[in-house]
Amino acid sequence: MVVAPRTALKRRASAVLGTLACLLLAAGAPARAALAGAPARAALTTAEQQPFPKPGWVLTFGQVALSSPAVAVIDGVTALVFASENGYVYVVDAATGQLLPGWPQPVELGGTAPTAIESSPTVADLDGPGQPPSIIVGAGSSYVSGQNGGLVVFRASGRLRFVFRTQDVFNEWTGSPNPSGYDNAVFSTPAVGDLTGDGEEDIVFGSWDHEIYALTPQGTMVPGFPIDNGDTVWSSPALSHVRGRGRAEDLFIGGDASGRGGCFGGFVMDWSYSGGAPHLRWEHCEDQTVWSSPAVGPIGPGGAPAVVVGTGFGEKPPYPAGTDRVYAFDAASGQPLPGWPVTTAGPVFGSPAIGTLPGSPTPAVIDTSWCLDCTGLRSGASMVYAWSGSGSLLWSQTLEGAEDFASPVVVDLSGDGSNDVLVGSSAGLFPLDGATGDFLFQTSETKAINNCSVQNSPVVAEVSGSWQLFDACGGPKEVAPVGRLFDYTLPATPGTPPPWPMWRGDQDHDGVPVTISG
Repeated sequence: MVVAPRTALKRRASAVLGTLACLLLAAGAPARAALAGAPARAALTTAEQQPFPKPGWVLTFGQVALSSPAVAVIDGVTALVFASENGYVYVVDAATGQLLPGWPQPVELGGTAPTAIESSPTVADLDGPGQPPSIIVGAGSSYVSGQNGGLVVFRASGRLRFVFRTQDVFNEWTGSPNPSGYDNAVFSTPAVGDLTGDGEEDIVFGSWDHEIYALTPQGTMVPGFPIDNGDTVWSSPALSHVRGRGRAEDLFIGGDASGRGGCFGGFVMDWSYSGGAPHLRWEHCEDQTVWSSPAVGPIGPGGAPAVVVGTGFGEKPPYPAGTDRVYAFDAASGQPLPGWPVTTAGPVFGSPAIGTLPGSPTPAVIDTSWCLDCTGLRSGASMVYAWSGSGSLLWSQTLEGAEDFASPVVVDLSGDGSNDVLVGSSAGLFPLDGATGDFLFQTSETKAINNCSVQNSPVVAEVSGSWQLFDACGGPKEVAPVGRLFDYTLPATPGTPPPWPMWRGDQDHDGVPVTISG
């Protein structure tokens, strides 16, 4: 059955423009709530009392819709990799902002212009440790019509490695079930890991052509793929070892559902590889689309790995209520964790971040939300939440800016050894105290670090002995005609390694915390 992505594509574009904003806090919670019994906020450190540092450099380039930057070492240089709706991938020296040789490069899939990019570039060692990495980019956009979607892989030098074309299943810009004449987009950010247990890195991603793909480093299909989801796949995969030979990694992903198996809403799935093919280990049908990307971390009983993901928004009817949930499942069995799901103000488009926060005995889960269709406290605002592994609310905070699609990062901003949260909205980038959710560095609900629309994730990294924050923002073109990339020096050196320093956790974008210490 050919299934269009519903008119949610248009609704998402409308949401970015702020036409539907209103806020309704979940379960009657106050504007900001701290977990009962949590320790009181310690006095602000010297760093936290100062304004956030001014940017060291700022680059301007094409519009940024939802693509997040990544940091990786390329040719011995700590480099920043980012992409734009102008169809170009950029690689710059993170210390100076200067382009590395061979960059930028266009993502060309046929047609008269490069294909717009909403997926985030992934940097991975496809040729093994010690070899130059490759840069993997999904291509296609709901904002820019008349372009082919697919996957393009570059070598570190900027030379093309291979191109993968998806299928033309329906018209992703009008919602017509008839083919458009263009291959459907890859909005899903590719993740890289060893699916089969043979020691080789595989490239895993979903597409709006309804398929879940896995490719070898040579660009050939992993046997048994693609997997037909029967509807569009917006969600980015998480890869984590749960079962199977060697270090084979399970594939956790969300997907739309408009009839397969009697499901109307969305799926959360776990696939693992054996006998030369992927096998479905567990699957849940939820009441709404799953456009959020799963994260996998040790939040279950005894530190067991769990899969955490939010629900999106689709057409009603036949899609029932359920757009305001974050779920957590035991990674091995698929059973819901005690205390989950939790209720949010509305849709959860962003990917959860996982990391230790003060006051939580287990790694915490942090994510954003907003209200889609309701009468609430104030229009034009969004929410960010932090929950313990048991689903207890640690805190919530109101953010200026409507319809928050952004995903958080987790990093110690004050240097005291306790992690904090950096999170964006359409009103800018906000630093929040990890213990309470309070605004830090003289920011407030209406005063962000910058006022550039941030609907993705920033990234933090150590560059030449200094800890830096990079924020790519501005767009789509209906919101801002120019994208910008900001470089800031963090107010203090983190006292503990950041557990979630970028989109999907790391440059492989596997959706797993880098560390949970601290």
